[in-house]
Amino acid sequence: MAEPGKPTVLIVDDDQVVGQQLSALLRAAGYPSLTTLDPVQGFMAAQRERPGLILLDVNLPAGGGLRLLDRLLKATTTQLIPVIVITASDDRDLEVQVRAKGAAGFLHKPIGSDPLLAAVAAALKPPAT
Repeated sequence: MAEPGKPTVLIVDDDQVVGQQLSALLRAAGYPSLTTLDPVQGFMAAQRERPGLILLDVNLPAGGGLRLLDRLLKATTTQLIPVIVITASDDRDLEVQVRAKGAAGFLHKPIGSDPLLAAVAAALKPPAT
């Protein structure tokens, strides 16, 4: 059940089962969530809903995950929303690449509850002043 004051998390993953699993883990921790299956829907939902955080599968078809990350980080309406990239890839350079672009976090699938919630909390933590 969503807790008052917890931000909505947008999940963009073309695997509906993974999206549902992530959503269930987030809801159990009190985070409202919404899920989209492709980059176009993901970008539109990010602009419309202004979530507090985005979980983005970087391996969307046709390189869509990396393109969406770039688009989210450049658009004035979404550039301040932290993005945690998720992937099943074992490409060691991918984490360096997405962090250099500005991703707030990086997680490998399958994602357990503890690593997911720790990454979400870290990404939502206000910057130190």
